[in-house]
This record gives sequence, structure tokens and C-alpha cells, in this order.
Amino acid sequence: MNDGIEELLIQVGLQNAHWDWQSERVVKIETQDGLFALKRWEQTPQEREHFLHHLRYAERAGMKGIIPLTNRRGDMSMFETNRHYFYLEPWVEEQPLMSPPPKELRLLTILALNHKISEDEEDMTEDELSTYKNEVQQGWQQDQLLMNRLADQFEQSRFLSPFELTFLNGYPFYEMMFGEMKKGFQKWARQVKEKEGYRFAFCHGRPSLEHGLIAADGNAWFTNWETSGPGHPAYDLAYFYQDLACHYPFDPLESKQLFGTYEAHGPSWGEADTGLLKALMLTPAPILAFAQAYATEPLRYAEHQWTAMLESKLSSLRYLLQMMQWKEKQEAAMQSS
Repeated sequence: MNDGIEELLIQVGLQNAHWDWQSERVVKIETQDGLFALKRWEQTPQEREHFLHHLRYAERAGMKGIIPLTNRRGDMSMFETNRHYFYLEPWVEEQPLMSPPPKELRLLTILALNHKISEDEEDMTEDELSTYKNEVQQGWQQDQLLMNRLADQFEQSRFLSPFELTFLNGYPFYEMMFGEMKKGFQKWARQVKEKEGYRFAFCHGRPSLEHGLIAADGNAWFTNWETSGPGHPAYDLAYFYQDLACHYPFDPLESKQLFGTYEAHGPSWGEADTGLLKALMLTPAPILAFAQAYATEPLRYAEHQWTAMLESKLSSLRYLLQMMQWKEKQEAAMQSS
């Protein structure tokens, strides 16, 4: 694999540069002209072409926080070895923040600005909406079937383990989350039906603290745009808020700060958008997948570790519910006034 990197560096004009692996897919390269990141990406040719097409669009549209791909001649491309594909971009060194706003709000501002720049609308017929609703509902049904199967399996234990007891005690909460998700989705779907169209924007796809960087000048950047493309802004926000909830389950940023920052810089936001955000944010699917992993391979962690991680996931989901309840109360107050 290292021989392949040396050959690749010759392709991109960085021969004789010092380099080392930073993770399983990222190589840091030191040159006289600065630092570069060489990232491995193993996807289909169609997915790679979509990735490059989306980044070209983002560059033309003036998107914020995108680290430009380069082949040292200034245009975007990917580089191939006999085993993998790679792309090259400047290395952005993460810097500690010495002044507000915090990293989370800086990254949220970038998301909001990009959504506003790229916001558009597209027609959706009643048949297309019905097809999409059926797909979503089938996904929920599969999740609920998994939830019931796990509950039945755990209840058959002669002596409930701490993990099983924690999971079963949370069962009414999971059911409530499915109900809240459905109400939110129905609110969004009604607006789409009335307008015969839906709004979308250019989305990162997986915005998170790990994929965000703050440079020495204080500017915020996002890495890993491989899953970027058109989508409702709520998809980016749900992913970002879920990531925040995992990092700050007991000391979260205030909901007012989060929603206020996005709405100050992003596109217009309405109750139907909040409905879709609610449907995406409040899913207990990560908890169910975690419980399935426990049922399949219980010896991967010690029992107390499994239980502590489950409790953390439950706390995160409860925080997300509190966020959405705050938002809905604010919208109700605005409507009544």
C-alpha cells in the first residue's frame, strides 16, 4: 500500500514529499508549498462522478467552507492506484478557539449560508409524494418490527441483564418517538401536497463536529463532502443536531442558540420544515441498531459498558426531543401573536 502512495505522489507532482497516514483513509503530506491531505475513497464510478459534479456546482455557486480539491494544476480530479481512488486537497489544521462563537455555531452558520445560497424548489406530483410516503412508512415499519422483536427476545430472558432492563424500560419512549416522527412528517407532506412541490438545497450529507474544522483565521470548513448533493435542509440539520446531542448529552447548547443561528443566516423556515426536521431527528433507529448489536454479539463489550452506552444514546434522544418541543412552542407562540 505504501508503494502505491509513492506512485500516486509522483502522479500529482509531490514526489519526494514527506507523508504519513493519519487514519485508515487520510494521508498527510508535507511539502515546501504547504500541507496537503490525500484521501482514499472507495465508491462506484457513478458515485465518484456525482461527487466531482457536486463540488464543481458548489464552487460555481460560491458555497462556503468547502476545502477545494486540487491536482496541483487547479482543477478537480481523482487519482487512481491499482487498488484505490484518492483525491487531494489542502490540509487545514484545526486550531483552538480563543473567542466566541463556539465551533458548533460557526459550523452551523456555514450550513445555513450554503442552504440559503442554493435554495430552490421542484415540482412533486401527488403520485410521487405518495410513493415517497410509502417508502418512508415502510422504513418505519421495519424499525418498529425490529423494536418489537428485540423486546420479545429480551423479555424471554430468565434474568434480565442491566442492558435488557434499560432497553425495555425505554420501550414506551421509543413508541412515543415513532408517533412524534409520524406527526412531523405528515405536517411536511401536507404542505408538499398543497404546493405541489418541495424545497431543496445543496447539502453536505453528513455534517458533524468531526467533519468540521476551524482554521487559524477563525474560518470554518467542512471536510468529507462525498455524500453531498440536493436535499431538504432538514436532512443536514438533523444529522448535525444528532451529532451534537451525542457530544453534549448532559451539557447541551441552548436550543435558542442553535435554531437562532441557523435562521439568522439560512433560508426561510416554516412549521412544515420543522415537521420534517422532527421526523428525521427523533428516530430511535440508532438505539435499535445498538440493541441488535448487543443481542448478536453481547461479549464485544462488558455489560456495564453496553448499558452505559445505551443510556447515553437515550439521553441524546431525550435532548433532541426537548429541542423540538422548544421549537414547536416558539412557533405556536409566534402564530398566536
